[in-house]
Amino acid sequence: MMDELILKEENHILKYDDRNLPWKILVVDDEEGVHQVTTLALKNFTFDNRKLKLLHAYSAAQALDILAEHPNIAIVLLDVVMESEHAGLRLVKKIREDLKNITTRIVLRTGQPGQAPEREVIQNYDINDYKTKTELTASKLFTLMYATLRSYRDIITLEKSRKGLEKLIVASRGISSRGALAQFIRVTLEQLTNLLNIEETTIFSCKVTGYILLEQCLEVYSTDNLLGSGCINVADLPHGKREIISSAIKKQKNIFKKDRFVVYCSNKNQIVLFFAQINQVLSELDIRLLNIFTENLIVTLENIQLNETITDSQKEMVYRLGEVVESRSKETGNHVKRVAHYSELLALLVGLDKTEAELIKTASPMHDIGKIAIPDAILTKPGKLTPEEWEIVKTHPKRGHEILEQSSLAVMNISAVIALTHHEKWDGTGYPDGLKGTDIPIYGRITAIADVFDALGSERCYKKAWPLEKIILLFKSEKGKHFDPLLTDLFLENLDNFLVIRDKFVDHGP
Repeated sequence: MMDELILKEENHILKYDDRNLPWKILVVDDEEGVHQVTTLALKNFTFDNRKLKLLHAYSAAQALDILAEHPNIAIVLLDVVMESEHAGLRLVKKIREDLKNITTRIVLRTGQPGQAPEREVIQNYDINDYKTKTELTASKLFTLMYATLRSYRDIITLEKSRKGLEKLIVASRGISSRGALAQFIRVTLEQLTNLLNIEETTIFSCKVTGYILLEQCLEVYSTDNLLGSGCINVADLPHGKREIISSAIKKQKNIFKKDRFVVYCSNKNQIVLFFAQINQVLSELDIRLLNIFTENLIVTLENIQLNETITDSQKEMVYRLGEVVESRSKETGNHVKRVAHYSELLALLVGLDKTEAELIKTASPMHDIGKIAIPDAILTKPGKLTPEEWEIVKTHPKRGHEILEQSSLAVMNISAVIALTHHEKWDGTGYPDGLKGTDIPIYGRITAIADVFDALGSERCYKKAWPLEKIILLFKSEKGKHFDPLLTDLFLENLDNFLVIRDKFVDHGP
């Protein structure tokens, strides 16, 4: 049996990581000979397996332009006296104060130490070393470069750690606010790319609801196409992808290879994998951040599951309460299910978003909850009601609203609105408050059509089910009277979809 793995592919172009690029060194001096000698002395210099790239400026103004264009310059070898006696010292202040550059290491080189005394310069200017040109021989220049680049490297590592921590906090906060699994996966993909400092990355996400490991063969199966990305057989995946995904699931942890990694998240019911193909080796900092990020993802995944459990429990409670009311009326529980799905469909057709439509679907089964306050003798009476009995029946919207309005749950608040207003009519002749037109909340107008359509097509203790043709004629005649004209048109234009719902939840007896 060949099982399937759902993968979602997204391409991202990220900020280039300079770990494999040469160290940038800026030589600032108004003497051409200094540039030539420095270039010759550092021709074969390397540090951490990275060569040097020398940039040249012959004045403080030119140097400032280069520094603004290249903020990742590691070292500035800076002459003091150029276009003016203190041009170099003024440039130091501009680098630190105007450009806000505190990472670049600045080494002053001067041929006239008397014009810039060492102690005064060290005390008053944010520089990292002070050398006279005569003492800076080729060997001492090598020593200076090693010590200064080592310092620059460590500062950059600390800065990346700080920025990485900031990104981690922002990324985790962004994901933790997402309540649904599909949103969780989409946002995680975005935050993973923001967290990493890699040039190009192709990221796949995989929701796995079960897996079987048989020796070296990984069979993964999924129950739904979560992100609409299509299915790919595991056997069709390249060996490298299949191997690392299998390893992550088998070891139940993140797996990092030279050019790829898998972030592994799981709770009791599901596993979510994020696979990334990368062009550069992850640093130890990247790996630490990804491991911490994964811990936050797992907590978020568990919270999503808990939230879904609570939401499902609320839905179940609403359905059960709705069914209790309908059973008192000698009607089946399928009535509330049909009304719920009709209401959701009509909400989507009129342009409400999926979240709001889902809330209406969950809330609408409570539309007649107020009937629990109506005596059985009236509620189940097979014949026509007397005017006095009808007045009692008409109290059920307010009774239902009173039952539901005190809840702090959004679904109960919408249920309260629906219970109160689903018997109002577009022309103002409905009850209990005689609301008219758009003064009737959209939730009540939607449920009114759903409830009447199902009631007319169902057999009740006091009537037979109407044929579909008669129901259609009634809705056409009541458009703009009982029912919202726009909603009525949408209902009639999409009648086939409503009939699919009706046939799915068909009654099987009283």
